[in-house]
Amino acid sequence: MITLFSTADATSLDQVGGKAHSLIDATQAGFSVPPGVVLSVDFFRSWFEEVESSEAWSGFLSSLGEELKESCEAVKARCSGLQLTPTQRDALDEALLAFPEDALFAVRSSSPEEDLEGSSFAGGYETSLGVTRDGLEKAVRHSFTSVFDERVVRYKLQRGMRGDRPRIAVIIQRQIASDVSGVAFSLNPLNNCYDEAVINAN
Repeated sequence: MITLFSTADATSLDQVGGKAHSLIDATQAGFSVPPGVVLSVDFFRSWFEEVESSEAWSGFLSSLGEELKESCEAVKARCSGLQLTPTQRDALDEALLAFPEDALFAVRSSSPEEDLEGSSFAGGYETSLGVTRDGLEKAVRHSFTSVFDERVVRYKLQRGMRGDRPRIAVIIQRQIASDVSGVAFSLNPLNNCYDEAVINAN
């Protein structure tokens, strides 16, 4: 259910999503990657079951394409009461033993439906930065809940993807105090040139 970047064996893209899969690959290839863990799709099985047994979920299924915003908000409100089960909490506590008590974390989504060739979902899911250990459950729930956000569901429907089968994994990664941050593109996003790489830093 929880995989450390540094100790992962063969990981399934369907379980950890493309973002986490790339971080694991980069870590194991020897690149300098802040340490972290990924909570897999299966980690959230009980949360999905709880949501899908609710009246809000029934309303969501009946309104896909109609009154979508209202039904998504109802499901997200239902998610606000989700709490880690004892099994989830024990697994998370064990994984966190690899980090200092005072560590700060970035909590990010890694849906198997993100970062696909034809569907990026860029900016669709929620990220929390500077999260303390005590704030992790809330931040994880925040990222999980964003799988039901109207913009995410609508984006899926517009691309012919099913809106009634949400899947998400969540990354908990050590946040570093950087002097410079940036993003690198393996192709030029301005002209779609595959022969140009672009690095944007500040």
